[in-house]
Amino acid sequence: MVETMVGGLALFDYDGDGDQDVLFVDGGELPGYEGETPRSRLLRNDGAGSFVDVTATSGLAFKGYGCGVTAGDVDGDGDRDLYLTSFGRNQLFLNQGDGSFVDATDDAGVGEDRWSASAAFADVDRDGDLDLYVANYVDFAFDQRAFCGDRETGRRSYCHPGAYDGVADRFYRNEGGGRFVEATASHGFTAPPSAGLGVAFGDLNGDGWPDLYVANDAQANLLFENRGDGSFEEIGLFAGTAYGNSGNPEAGMGVDLGDVNGDGRLDIIVTNFDLETNALYRNDGPGLFSDSRFVSNLAEPSLTMLAFGVDLADLDNDGDLDALVANGHVLDDAAETGSGASYEQVNQVFENTREGFFAAVVDSGVSIAGVSRGLATADLDGDGDLDFAVINSNSRAEAYENLSTPRVGSLRLDLFGSASNSAGIGARVEVRLSGRLFVEEVKTASSFLSQNATTLHFGLAGNSAADRVDVRWPSGMSQRFFQLPTARLRLVESSAR
Repeated sequence: MVETMVGGLALFDYDGDGDQDVLFVDGGELPGYEGETPRSRLLRNDGAGSFVDVTATSGLAFKGYGCGVTAGDVDGDGDRDLYLTSFGRNQLFLNQGDGSFVDATDDAGVGEDRWSASAAFADVDRDGDLDLYVANYVDFAFDQRAFCGDRETGRRSYCHPGAYDGVADRFYRNEGGGRFVEATASHGFTAPPSAGLGVAFGDLNGDGWPDLYVANDAQANLLFENRGDGSFEEIGLFAGTAYGNSGNPEAGMGVDLGDVNGDGRLDIIVTNFDLETNALYRNDGPGLFSDSRFVSNLAEPSLTMLAFGVDLADLDNDGDLDALVANGHVLDDAAETGSGASYEQVNQVFENTREGFFAAVVDSGVSIAGVSRGLATADLDGDGDLDFAVINSNSRAEAYENLSTPRVGSLRLDLFGSASNSAGIGARVEVRLSGRLFVEEVKTASSFLSQNATTLHFGLAGNSAADRVDVRWPSGMSQRFFQLPTARLRLVESSAR
């Protein structure tokens, strides 16, 4: 069961040279495995879109059966640290600023030893340092595994998550300097144990505080609303984001947040099992969402797909958010079940044609059949459009260069906090252009077990500059800029306008 559900990747600048490096999270040795020992790999971007394997010198000695990853500056020294989840013991690696990492799991107090899936950093109490949420999956052990499959023929298959009990998620509050204390209950994360897979932080009600969405496998998804002090209340049922449009729980895998219709509010996209379709929950205002999967045209093309990684990103630089989805079945014997499902499936690109209405792109160039899991986006070659990488189960990872015809270019923003955390995680940026509003927030993990680059990307739809850019920092400080051009810029938190 373990090997069919992993793994993830992070696109992040680990060495501070301005381009995006990649960490691919691999599995490990399980009972009965024979062959080369799997290992997670850190690849350094050489600045021209090519990569060099630096795992051996990085100090990333990951011991568990790898699942997911999130990157953030937990000790406030300005570089990106790594938290890796696993079927086993999770590990925190502190970036030493010289291209190497050191295991700080025990000192930090974040050594979760249950089967963890996605994790994400966020400054939930806005005190200037990054806290950590860990989504745990199910209580599975090899010496207690259930028989799943066809007993008459003896065909074994991977189990449905309902065969095992869900496991409670964990929240760790950063006490400063990268030392954490487990504070799940005291911060209101008191939902029943569930099979957690995807997580994403974002300000969903517009009050300046980060909320949290958790995609659960075959159980109600969770929406934790920040009360405005770093404590949370679960409101998924009342908000309309807990269940599918039929009123039943779905097999939530991956999740992303983004404003797909240009109304200034973050919507939620969730990937699901085949015959459930992927879901789009449109944000209708503080605390209320409507299931828009069918009206948005996302549902029908995803009906026969089993989806994992997902990202809302402006792939054609026209100013609105398109959707990338990684597909692949969990049953390696899917063709033998008689359901008509296939194990290997094609990934999908959905173009946002207008205000949150999508069209599946047939000739996207990403339609090689595979068994994909984690997916993340970044401008890997520095040419001003978004590329992506994807993890494939029991096969090679892939990277895709964006060859879309650029519409003049994009505005790319790297945020540097002063009163806020160093990377401005949780900052909200509003771009106004020719009467249109584009909104993005700086976040760590999303998708499935993965993390996109934290550089914010705004396609300018044929314009040479944005009319106005407003930044709301986690500290509460605000800044305004005019006529920012198509370029990659650094925005530093300041009281100066």
